[in-house]
Amino acid sequence: MLTQQSHTSGDVGTFYNRHTDVYDEALGGNIHVGYWDDEADDSPMRVATDRLTDLVAERLAPAEGQHLLDVGCGHGSTAARITAHHAVQITGVSVSDYQVELANSRPQPPELPGRATFELADAMELPFPDESFDGAYAIESLMHMKDKEAALGHIARVLRPGGRLVIAEHGLEGELDGPDADRMADACKFFMVSLSADRYGKLLEEAGLRVVDYTDTTENVRRSYDSMTDGWRKAARDLDGQEAREMETAAELGTWFFEFPQLRYGLLTAVRA
Repeated sequence: MLTQQSHTSGDVGTFYNRHTDVYDEALGGNIHVGYWDDEADDSPMRVATDRLTDLVAERLAPAEGQHLLDVGCGHGSTAARITAHHAVQITGVSVSDYQVELANSRPQPPELPGRATFELADAMELPFPDESFDGAYAIESLMHMKDKEAALGHIARVLRPGGRLVIAEHGLEGELDGPDADRMADACKFFMVSLSADRYGKLLEEAGLRVVDYTDTTENVRRSYDSMTDGWRKAARDLDGQEAREMETAAELGTWFFEFPQLRYGLLTAVRA
């Protein structure tokens, strides 16, 4: 694991207050990467990012009437897609008040099979009773959490025995040293992330979660990256002053970060004992 950063949950929330709209525009209405089957797949971004959501839902295998936890719910697009296809209740949490506001303002037509609610909460201190949820998913959110041991411990605590946790996010293949380590530290500090080099293996085990599947999808999601850096560049042109400089820095660091050969992206499924 990379050295933990000094950011707080409040810092991450403020970051997403500023960047959520940029991600939304760049990623077709979602704020996570897309998934393309192969090089011949010409799906537009919205289809690809929805497909990533569907892959997460497929691994959760939600049954009718289940209650799921969305850890780092963003602006509610993931939960909206899952509740449009599955008769489940989703509770989403985010440390961004702007995201929670957007998520709760998203229309939920009464004919949808499922329902979702969203609240401002920190996954490192989940405010829910033990064994409250049948399943949970975390898409590109755990990497922002300063205390991953606490976060995974809380997620395991609120899962019922046999409940699944699906994680989709970036990680590193092997440890870094020298200039690469320094540059990665700069990128991680800016984006407020620390990346797992062991797919959270030890922390999941200590939390009482057993890994049952890991699929490396790096090549399937790579097409998202140019769109993300283009989104930051566009935002920089549309803004001025410090806000523009922040978006320029995001594009510069993001270009290096996404092209780094040891950066991987995968889908992990674990089950609570």
